[in-house]
Amino acid sequence: MSATEYFSGAAFGGPAWLKWAMLMLIFFAMGVGALFFAERAKHDPNVHSPRLAWIRAWVYYSLVILFSWVTGALGVVLEQPLIPPGRFDDLVWVSIVGACWLIAIWGYVYWWPRGTLTHGRKLHLFPAAIHGIFWGLSAGLLLYLSMYAMLEQFGFPGLANAIILIMILSVYSLNYQVGWWDIHVSPPHNSRATNNGKVAFAHQPFLIASLTLLVMYGDAGMYVLLTIFAMTCSSIAMRFPAHWEPDGVAVSRETAMGE
Repeated sequence: MSATEYFSGAAFGGPAWLKWAMLMLIFFAMGVGALFFAERAKHDPNVHSPRLAWIRAWVYYSLVILFSWVTGALGVVLEQPLIPPGRFDDLVWVSIVGACWLIAIWGYVYWWPRGTLTHGRKLHLFPAAIHGIFWGLSAGLLLYLSMYAMLEQFGFPGLANAIILIMILSVYSLNYQVGWWDIHVSPPHNSRATNNGKVAFAHQPFLIASLTLLVMYGDAGMYVLLTIFAMTCSSIAMRFPAHWEPDGVAVSRETAMGE
């Protein structure tokens, strides 16, 4: 398999208005960051705070979107058609995209929620969906497309890029996801009894199928859309709390790993 060049020369690219939108996003991130420093002293650092979780998440989303602009991933997503012309005439593409959506529905509408704890949290559908949309947008743009764009610079075959990306994501999951995100942003939702099953029957099949689409066709927009769907379903399933909810239970690395 030859090297891919889906993001070649795309750094800082995109529509003419995008750079001004990114400038406004920088100021937004600065404002939210200042809000975080003003708020954190009001909350116990060892307790999950929905308000602080939302503030942290918006800082993270802002930085991810800015980084994806730098790598060119955001510009490619905005300028590339979601479904390029002729795709429906390609039976291989239709099969891969169909498989991606079937796996996403199976993994994140059925399998992942059944192994996820809510601890009695009330479902606020709209806030949970908003969080999931931006969570998925950020995951797709940073963890996948931006890193893939960086790996393309080395001229490795597409398959090698995918394997390296999976290795990076494994390290990310063991450290950042469990060591920070699932403590300070996501509320406790994991179960040690179901964690391995969720990885084996939701995360891994989804990752393999969606990376196959990316490596073979470079359909960045469809890739991000799939990730948004998966993360929105996850956010709703865990009952991600609205920002006005009171502070909740104690959190630590142990609660991030699950009961």
